[in-house]
Amino acid sequence: MAAGPATPRLPRDAVERRLFVDAPPAAVWMAIHDSARAAAIDAILSQEPAGPDWPAVGARRRARLRLGPVPFGADLESLEARPERRFRVAIAGAAIVGERRWELAPAAGGTRVSCAVHLQGRNRLGRALMRFERRGIAPRVEAELAAVKRIAEAGSHPGA
Repeated sequence: MAAGPATPRLPRDAVERRLFVDAPPAAVWMAIHDSARAAAIDAILSQEPAGPDWPAVGARRRARLRLGPVPFGADLESLEARPERRFRVAIAGAAIVGERRWELAPAAGGTRVSCAVHLQGRNRLGRALMRFERRGIAPRVEAELAAVKRIAEAGSHPGA
């Protein structure tokens, strides 16, 4: 008997980046969910303030998707929240839909962090924008990982 539903695979065109953070998974988890630093971390979504239930599964919040010159309103829904292990969020807007995932794994006294994003156009405008912006997503994910690394490592080393 299975322990629970498996996390569905992202499509082949999803952007995934990984890096090592010299901080425990708890520090990385806190960096990802630090609302005071959300603008510094998130290069794709500008999120509205979270309610007290965020990031619990089923929690929702609004955001603005930043792709190209056209900002899109989007609804975010937490699909999976396993503290210090995994966080999945559905992104649903009028023109763009997708998913973002964070995976954390303890390793060598720190944390292996993986961030994956998959976005696709929902209508003609969304599909056109994704054709032009697809290459721009990877550098944004890399910038997000670098920000999480900087924040988590500074927070886990007193005096840093």
